[in-house]
Amino acid sequence: MDAQGTGFQLTRNRLHVLVVDDNRDAADSLCMLLRLWGYDCRVAYDGVAGLRAARDYQPECLLLDIAMPGLDGYTLARTVRAQPGLERAKLIALTAFSDAAYVQCSREAGFDLHLVKPTDPLEIKRQMDMLSKVVELAGKTEEMARQNVAVATETKELIKEVKDEMREVKQDIREIKADVKELKEEVQELKEARAEEHPGDGTPPDPEP
Repeated sequence: MDAQGTGFQLTRNRLHVLVVDDNRDAADSLCMLLRLWGYDCRVAYDGVAGLRAARDYQPECLLLDIAMPGLDGYTLARTVRAQPGLERAKLIALTAFSDAAYVQCSREAGFDLHLVKPTDPLEIKRQMDMLSKVVELAGKTEEMARQNVAVATETKELIKEVKDEMREVKQDIREIKADVKELKEEVQELKEARAEEHPGDGTPPDPEP
């Protein structure tokens, strides 16, 4: 099993989880368990491979061993936090170290949760279920936001169209008024011209005595 997974089809409607642990058996077992629970999971066996997988896979959650050669879990967590798109990924430390000092180091490195090995699988499942609901809610919220933006954009375009049509109507009205005024002036000119040519026209006769 490598950092690219085992051919499972990826669907973003499932929580994406990355397990990074130099203990291959432990990493594979946890990844298999997560898949049985319905999550999409990949695994890497060292910090460098884990960082590469995180960049490519963009998981919502990373389960990181701390004591790994080369790039340890603390350094990997800090590096992941600095990656575009991974700033809000949930980081869970899986370590045999339980002292308060190690817990504090985990927090300072950016971990959201510190779990001590051997870890209770039900606790991991509980955390995954909670995160899955959060991710689902965030997705719905994001979709609603997109819909609101689309509606707002459509409304603005509709308002603009209505305003354009109103301007056209107003322009038509102005043109009609101008035509009516011109017609009235022409009629008045005709009346005046006729009155000049036929001054007696339209004058009522004197009444008989």
